Order: sequence, then structure tokens, then C-alpha cells
Amino acid sequence: MDGKPAASPPSVELATPEIRTYDEAIGFLLGRINYERSAVIPYRSPQFHLARMRRLNELLGDPVGKLKIVHIAGTKGKGSTATALSAILEAAGCQVGLFSSPHLERLEERFAINSTPCSADEVTQLIRDIAPVVLRIDAEREGDGPTYFEITTAMALLHFVRCGVDAAILEVGLGGRLDSTNICRPLVSVITTISRDHMALLGDTLGEIAGEKAGIIKTETPVVSGVDQPEPAAVIEQIAEQQAAQLIEIGRDFVIESTGGKTFDLTWKIGDNEGSLTGLTCRMAGKHQMRNAAVAVMVAKTLESRGFAVSEPAIRRGLAEAELPGRIERLADSPTIYVDAAHNDASIAALLEVLNELPAQRRRLVLALSSDKEYREILRLLLPHFDEIWFTRYATNPRAIDPAELEAAAVQLPTGRRSVMRHLVEDPQEAFAAAIAASGEHDLLCVAGSFFIAGEFRRYFRGE
Repeated sequence: MDGKPAASPPSVELATPEIRTYDEAIGFLLGRINYERSAVIPYRSPQFHLARMRRLNELLGDPVGKLKIVHIAGTKGKGSTATALSAILEAAGCQVGLFSSPHLERLEERFAINSTPCSADEVTQLIRDIAPVVLRIDAEREGDGPTYFEITTAMALLHFVRCGVDAAILEVGLGGRLDSTNICRPLVSVITTISRDHMALLGDTLGEIAGEKAGIIKTETPVVSGVDQPEPAAVIEQIAEQQAAQLIEIGRDFVIESTGGKTFDLTWKIGDNEGSLTGLTCRMAGKHQMRNAAVAVMVAKTLESRGFAVSEPAIRRGLAEAELPGRIERLADSPTIYVDAAHNDASIAALLEVLNELPAQRRRLVLALSSDKEYREILRLLLPHFDEIWFTRYATNPRAIDPAELEAAAVQLPTGRRSVMRHLVEDPQEAFAAAIAASGEHDLLCVAGSFFIAGEFRRYFRGE
């Protein structure tokens, strides 16, 4: 229970804000509690619950009940898996809605249909339609009204219903059990990976984190899992058994084998259903993306028993075409420039695996991190692989750790055989300019540490 029973709406007429323009719509949204911009998130407090989201969905006419949903949780790989699945279903002839977070550059990215973000006008109209309901819940709950993320979740649900999508893919924002997307009853639940992130909120061990992620598993609803570490895998298996949910697990029910480059083979056996696909091509960079792609394929195969027709050509085409900005994204060749939203030890390790295969005379890094990340572990991984590093902060979100704190921690950590030049630059645009200017045509430059710094660099690189 959240401690605040839904009250009858007051008899007085509520003042509805005038939302005539996109800027006014965004202003209304930014006026709500937004944990994406907060260094302290009260995840285990009474403030985190699903009652607000359920009420919001109810007053909007139950859009979540009108959608065929795939629900995706996981520490890393949610966006990549969701994008690959969306591309597969689109290649199969479906109209697919995809709700993701956070966005790199514009809010509209969060609400995509067949890989196309919704328009600014659609965002304005959605917020205009939802705002009166939000204020009604504010009044009912004595100010404990919908948050930024709850409103964006409702926007996605309403947008997908209005557009008549055949399938809606919902990506969890934080955790799973208490996430606003968890009011859905999906056709398939998905857990991509479990690694160390948001540990102060979700738990100190991989098993505890898995327990929060596995909170999305619903009774008698199949769940596809890309988790193979024994501790979190055992937790997921236990919760699936408690929910009488069929578990389709990597390593046990499906196996991937890299065949070189970006190609892999996939074999599965689920009860009497067995098969294989050879020579699948994954467009997204990194061996970890083959795992995400395989999970997406197994979700697509599971959907076949729920009325979706997904052919082998659709699977091959979807994986070959799926791409995700800001995830080990190559922006230039001379010098080689990458941008990546990696912000925990697992995603940093995946980034380094890709970069270390590339030839480069000198390697440079621009790094900005959020204050809630395990930045010493991230630095420990990064320092031995770069010759020069600019420590900075992002300008668009107050969660950034002080770059001086990053630099001070870096001084205390080993760098292997490299002598690392360090720069402390408060202004990220100055850091970008200096790093690019220092990089010769045979060098490599990477900008990483957060969705926020990735989005800022992409805009800077385009000259915006």
C-alpha cells in the first residue's frame, strides 16, 4: 500500500494550465518530480509505488489494457534488445511502438513507432490531454501526483493506442518491480542482463538486483532471460516458478555462438520447439550485442504462439538493420570518433572490447559521469586504455559528478604501462573542442560516461 487511498475529486473545478505550444508542454512536464535529474532517488520509500500510475491509466481510459505489450527490464541491453525486436517485428509487417528512456537529445525519441520518433506537435497534444488528469490526481492525492516518468509512460501508452500499433515494447526505466511500466500485463516479459548499477537503490548483490528486475514477471506469462550468472539466474528462475511463468533462459534453452565479425549462430530447444538460425548479422557493434540480438529473436519466436507471424527473412533483416544512436556509435573515421552512453562497469567493459580491436596511434577520452555511479571502478577499467583524458561534466543535467573529483580519483589509480595526460575542463564543449583538436587522423577519440554527455556531444559534433 502507498498510504494514500484514492479520494473523490474535489467539487471545485480544477485550474487547467494553458498548453498552447511545445515549450509550454515541456515546461509543464519539467515542473513535475523528475528522478532522472536527481542525485538522490527514494526508491525504497513510500514515494515509490504504482498507485499513481494505475490511477493515471484508469482516468485515461485504460490504454495499457488495449495494447499487446512486450515488457523489457535489465541492467544493460534493454534499449538494444528493444530496438532489435522492434526492427524484427517491423520487418514482419507490424506497426510497432517503442517506449524507451532516457532520451539522448529530444523527448520525442522516447515514443517511436517503426523507428520514427513522434512529432513535437504530437508531444504537445499528448501533454495537453494528460495535464488535466494529472492535476486531478494531484488533488485526489493531496499533492502526491504523477511524476515526470509516470507522465511520459502514460504519453507512450496513449500515443500507441491512438496510432493503433500491433505491438508495444515498453522499456523499464529503473528496476522493474516499482517501475511505472509495471502496470502492464504483457504477452512476454524480458530480462536482458544483470550487472552492478543503482546498487544503493536496487541492492548490494546481483541476486538482490535480479529480484527487483524480476518483479516484472507476471503469472503464467513467458519470460525470456539473457542472464547467465548463477546467482541472479537462480533468483529469476525462482520468481518465474512462483509465478508459474515459462522461463526461456540463455545457455539452457537457447545458445549463441559467434562466427566472426558481427555474425553469429543461434540454436534453441524449448520443449518440442527446436530450431536454429545460422549466419545472423548484428549491425550494432560489440559481441554483447549478439546476446541482445539473440534475446530479441527468442522473444519474437515466443510471440509466434501469441498471434504474430515472424519469418526467418524478417529476423535476418531486422537484426541487420537495427541500430541505436549513442551505443558504441561511430561518428567519424579520421580521426576515429566514438560516442557511447556506457555508465557502469559492464557497459564500460563492452565498450573497451570494441575499441581495443581498433588500430590507433593515440587514444583519447572525454569522460563525464553521474554522481551515483561507481566511478572509481569505471576509472580503474578505463585508465589503462587511454593516453589522454578530459574530465568534464554535462551541462544538461545536475546529476554530474564534479570533474575535479574524477581527476583526484584517477591520480590514485594504476594506469598500466601508459602515462596518461589528464585535463580538468568544467565546460563540456571546451573539452570536446580540445579533444578533437588534439586528435590526429590516425588517433581514436571516445566520449562516454552517460546518456547526457553522449547527447550533448552528438549535438556538438553536428554543429548545433
